[in-house]
Amino acid sequence: MRGVLLGALFGSYFGSLWVGALYFPHGYDWRRNVISNLLSPRDNPVWYWLPAMGVAVAGLCMLPLAVWIDSELGDGESRLARRVRRPAFLVGILCLILAAVVVPQHTHPVMGMRRAHEAFARTAALGLGVGMLCACLNAAGPGSGAEGERGKRLRTLRRMWRATTMPPVIGALGSGLVVGLARFHGLAGGPAGYFRGTVFWHLAFWEWMGSVAVFLFFASPVVILGRLKAKG
Repeated sequence: MRGVLLGALFGSYFGSLWVGALYFPHGYDWRRNVISNLLSPRDNPVWYWLPAMGVAVAGLCMLPLAVWIDSELGDGESRLARRVRRPAFLVGILCLILAAVVVPQHTHPVMGMRRAHEAFARTAALGLGVGMLCACLNAAGPGSGAEGERGKRLRTLRRMWRATTMPPVIGALGSGLVVGLARFHGLAGGPAGYFRGTVFWHLAFWEWMGSVAVFLFFASPVVILGRLKAKG
C-alpha cells in the first residue's frame, strides 16, 4: 500500500505538472517559470485544472505516508524535533492542498487576501522543510534506543535524508539571503550581478529542487524500511 501511495504521489504531482508544462502557452521553462504558473487560470487557461488537481492529490497521498513515517521514527533523540515535526508536516501538507485548490487568482481576493495561493504555497514549503529537518534529527540518532537491524535501517535512512534534504534547503536559504540583500541594497554588479545571471537567482529553480527533495524524502523510508518490514 505504501508503494502504491508513493507511485500515486509521483504520478499525480510530476505527471500532472509535466502535462501542464507540455501545453503551457508560449513554452514553459522550469528554470524561470514558477510552478504556480502551471496552476494559474491566467497563465495556463486550458490546462491549469490538471496540475491543480494533481498537486491536491499528491498532498492527500502525503498524509498517510507522513503518519506512517512519524510512527516509525518514534520519539527519537530530540524532544523538540519530535514536537515540531508533527505539526510542521500537518500544516505543510494541508497548505499544499489549499494552494492547489485556491489557484492563483491575480485579481479576485480569496479569504480576504489577494495572494492567498502564494501564502499557502510558501507556508507549505516552510512546513514541509521544517518537518523534514526535524525528521533528520529523529531518525535513530544516539540515544534513540533503536537497536539491531531496525537501528541500522534507521541510521541509513537518516544519512539518505540528510543527503537529499540538506543541500536544497541550505541552497535555497543561501540564495534567498543573497537575492534579498541584493534587491534591498539595489546591487546590480559585482557578485550579485554574476549571481543574477545564473539559475540560482530564480525561485522556480529552487521550487523544482524542493519538489524533488520532498519526493525523495517520502520515497527513502518506503524503500529502506519497507525491506525491514518484509524481512520481519
